[in-house]
Amino acid sequence: MWSAGEARAAASEAQIEVVEGRVVAFEMGDLVVDIAGDRGALNGGQLELWHPLSVKHPVTGQMVSDRFLIGRLRLTQVRSTLSLARAEGKLVQAAQPGDIVVLRRAATLHEAPPGAATPASVITPVAAPPSAVAPSPVGGSESAEVSALFDQLRGASVRQRVVAYEGYVTAHRQGKYAPVLYEEAAELRRLVAFDHSAASQKGVLRNFEPPREARSHTPLCIALEVSDAPAAAVLHSRHSGEVAYHTQPMARVGQGYFGATIDADRMHAPALEYFVEGVTEDGSTLPVLGSAEEPQRVPVADVPLPKPAARQPATISVSTDYADWNNFKGNDVVWQTEGAVGMRFGDVGLRAARTGFGVYRGTGGSLAELDEQKVSGRSVGLTYGYLEGEFGLSHFTSLIGKMVIGLEDDGLNGGAQALLRLGNDRETNLTIGGEVLGGIGVRGITELQLASFARVPILFRTEVTNQPAGAASASSAPAGAVSVKQGEIGARGIVQVGYRFLPDLVIAVRGSYQGRTINHAGPGFGGAVTYQW
Repeated sequence: MWSAGEARAAASEAQIEVVEGRVVAFEMGDLVVDIAGDRGALNGGQLELWHPLSVKHPVTGQMVSDRFLIGRLRLTQVRSTLSLARAEGKLVQAAQPGDIVVLRRAATLHEAPPGAATPASVITPVAAPPSAVAPSPVGGSESAEVSALFDQLRGASVRQRVVAYEGYVTAHRQGKYAPVLYEEAAELRRLVAFDHSAASQKGVLRNFEPPREARSHTPLCIALEVSDAPAAAVLHSRHSGEVAYHTQPMARVGQGYFGATIDADRMHAPALEYFVEGVTEDGSTLPVLGSAEEPQRVPVADVPLPKPAARQPATISVSTDYADWNNFKGNDVVWQTEGAVGMRFGDVGLRAARTGFGVYRGTGGSLAELDEQKVSGRSVGLTYGYLEGEFGLSHFTSLIGKMVIGLEDDGLNGGAQALLRLGNDRETNLTIGGEVLGGIGVRGITELQLASFARVPILFRTEVTNQPAGAASASSAPAGAVSVKQGEIGARGIVQVGYRFLPDLVIAVRGSYQGRTINHAGPGFGGAVTYQW
């Protein structure tokens, strides 16, 4: 067996050994690495996290490889072949499988005599505050610097000593005394952990029944009985999507009893981790249940939140439109008023259903009769009801069909309309299609609805039509008194601008111009009111 002096002398000749591994997977917010107990890793050890990078040089065309430090990890559970680790602080970028992890530990270069204890692996040192490491005396040796460090640490706490030792090793990785101080800091950490564990075993926790399962979006109560040592208790918890623990005080619910409720909005599947610390009268903490490295864990079953019933908006609208095709001569005009009520469903499938009524009144005839022979235009009209359905093929595309049936002077008549909508009806969209009305004529329709301005809906519409006299008349009136021939096709342009006075109320006005020839044309106007609830 080595004496204590021989062991320290051997350790002083040790060097910092670099052990490299890889991030192999992710498990519930933890990184799984292949540096484990078989390679000298310990619980609480620190790893460097490096991201390898290979790029093609734009000038030489050769592949250039390097790696970059993106953060540090703390080992939380070390097993024989794999370990779990968590990020310390914020990483420069998200870790990925294949990233390099580096463990720096002390390794003796000389073979120990038979039966000698092998120097233990230690955790990676962390940088100490500048005040924790004594500065090197001007012109002084490394021994003088270590001596000054020891002088400064007289009466210091265990934590201060660990920080100072690890800070020295960080600044002097190849120093003569670095391995010894490295091992000393690790042993102090082990002693602190052992004392905490012993304190817990001495009866700080008297009684606790862990919850076997929990439900998402449902509060969870944690309660336990402790000895008289803690004056207060705090609960630390985190769900699977969190890196840091959320801390909350526990309420005293009786002599030696503490309880706390984890809010419903912090309960998320698949699991919740937690641990409890006691607080003594002097403000120091002691472990009661679990720890940050080895917390308690309860599975959380995912329970979907109830969804409110789908709202099916309904709409009521009234519109009127007047079009003069012949410069206010009164022999080629149309007035149509329509009212409707409908309901909007989902985007795909039956998107909307509408029903309504309309009154169509017009006067017209052929150009030869009206402009050359100067006969009166014949009157046409249809009072009708209709049923309209819109079927969504996708969010972007839908088909619209409309069936019309009504009464005219000669009896029952009807019609139909078919449209293709490109774009969702709640967004900017284009509608193309046509209409046939018995005894009145046909109409081709192209309509663009702009939703660029939330409060000001705008509509552009063009029509190509032979209405209102698109069908020849079978009138028994005397020849030459009233037109009987079929009217010619004309074109019409419409602009409608609305204003949203309330979120569900829109009032719009429209203007139009239409004509069959350059001399047979005229203006038009109209308006609409739409309310949705």
